[in-house]
Amino acid sequence: MKDLPKNVFAGFVVSLIALPLGLGLALASEAPPIAGIIPAVVGGVVVAIIGGSHVTITGPGNGLVIVLLGAITTLGGGDLYQGYLFTLAAVVFSGLLMLLLGFLRMGRLADFFPASAIQGMLAAIGIGILAKQFHIMIGHNNEAGNILSLLAQIPNGLFSLWESDSLSVIFAAIIGIFSLLIMVFYAKIRNSYFQLIPAPMWILILTIGFHYFCAWFKIEYPLDEKFLIPIPEDVMSSLVFPNFEKVLQVDFIFVVFAITLIASIESLLSIKAVDKLDPANRHSNVNKDLKALGLATTISGLLGGLNVVTVIARSSVNVNTGATNRSANFFHAFFLVVFVLLFQEQLRKIPLSALAAILVYTGYKLATPSVIKKIAKIGKEQFIIFMATVIATLTTNLIIGIAVGIISTFVIHIIVNRSIVLFITHLIKPNILMFKEKDGGNYFISIKHFCSFLNYYKLKEKLDLIAENEEVVLD
Repeated sequence: MKDLPKNVFAGFVVSLIALPLGLGLALASEAPPIAGIIPAVVGGVVVAIIGGSHVTITGPGNGLVIVLLGAITTLGGGDLYQGYLFTLAAVVFSGLLMLLLGFLRMGRLADFFPASAIQGMLAAIGIGILAKQFHIMIGHNNEAGNILSLLAQIPNGLFSLWESDSLSVIFAAIIGIFSLLIMVFYAKIRNSYFQLIPAPMWILILTIGFHYFCAWFKIEYPLDEKFLIPIPEDVMSSLVFPNFEKVLQVDFIFVVFAITLIASIESLLSIKAVDKLDPANRHSNVNKDLKALGLATTISGLLGGLNVVTVIARSSVNVNTGATNRSANFFHAFFLVVFVLLFQEQLRKIPLSALAAILVYTGYKLATPSVIKKIAKIGKEQFIIFMATVIATLTTNLIIGIAVGIISTFVIHIIVNRSIVLFITHLIKPNILMFKEKDGGNYFISIKHFCSFLNYYKLKEKLDLIAENEEVVLD
C-alpha cells in the first residue's frame, strides 16, 4: 500500500499518453475512435489482475495498425463499418489463439524469429503508418491506395496546399504541422513544468483550447466537422457486437493468424524490453501474460475494441514515472474511463490532423534512420535480411514480409556455412559448453559451429543461469 500513490500517479501520466494514442490508432485503422480506448481499459483491468508482468502497460499497439486497416477494408468489401464488425470477430479469435499459446507455453515464440526480420517488419509498419497519416495531417482525409502509392502522393499533397482555397484544409494542415513540431521538439524543451505533461496531451490541450478560444472571442472556428474526431453522443450505447458470418472464409482465417502473429510478437518483445527497465530486476512470466492478453483481447473484441497488446513506449513512461507493480496499469485504465465519460464534449473538438501528427511521429520512430544504421553496423547480412523484409512487407503484406525475412536468413546462414548438411545438423541443437573456473573465476561458454534464431534459446538458457554480476567469456 505504501507504493499506491506512486502507481496512481504513474497510471495518470500514462493515461495522458494513452488517450490520444488510442483514439489515433483506432482512426488510423479505419475503426471508430472508441475502439482504441476499449482495449486500453479492458487490458488495464484484466492484465493487472491475472497478468504475469510487473510494470507493463497494455492497450492498442502500433504494430497492428496496418493489419487491422487491411482487414477492415478487405473483409468489408468496401463497406468500412461491416469490415469493422468482421474484424472484431477476427480480434476475438486472435484472443482465443493467444490464450491457447499461453497454455501451450509458447512464450518463447519471439525468439524463433530473426531479430533483423522483426526490425524490418516494424520499420515497414512505421512507414505504412507514416504514409497514410501524413495526408490526414495536412488536411487530406480521403487519400487512398497502397503504402507505396501513398508515399508517392506526399509531394503532390504538399504542393496542393498552396493551391487550396479551402480554409478548413489549410487550418487542418497548420494544426497538423504544429502538432508534429511539438512531438519533434518536446524532448529538447528542458522546462520541468512543461515536461510534466506528455507531448500528445499538450497537443490535445492546445487544439481543444484553440476551439474554446474561438468560441470565447466569437471567432468562427475554421475547421468543418468532418475534420474533427467523430465521437458519438452516448459512448456506452455505441458499443457493438462482432459479426461472425465470415469465420470459415479463407481471408478471415488469414486475418486471424496475421493479427495473432503480430500481436504476440509485439507483446513478447515489449515484455522482454520492459523487464530490462524494471528497477527491481524482476522477470515476467510471459506465458501467464500471454494468457491474460488473450483473454483481454477476446473481451475487447466482444465489446467493439481492438487487440490488447503490451506496449513498450507507454510501459517505459510507466517505469520512468515511478510505477512499482501492475496496479499502475489498472489506474491508467481507470483514468481513461473517467476522461471518456466526463470529457466527451471536449474530445469531439480534437482535430484529426492533430492525432495524425502524433501517429506520423510514431511511424517515423519505428523506421528512423538510426534503426537502419544500427542494423547495418551489425553486419551486411543482417542489413540484407532487414531490407528484404521491409521491401516484401511494403509490396505485399506482413505475413509474406516476415516469411521473406526468415527465408533470407536461412539462405544467408547456408551460404556462410558453405554446407546445407552442416547447417541442418546444428540447426536445433548447437554444441554449447559452459564451465566456471575454480575459486570463483570467470564463466566460459564455447559455441561450436553457429547459433541462429532457431537455436538461440539453447544459448539463452545457459546465460540465464549466470548471475548479472558475473563475468563471461564467450567463444
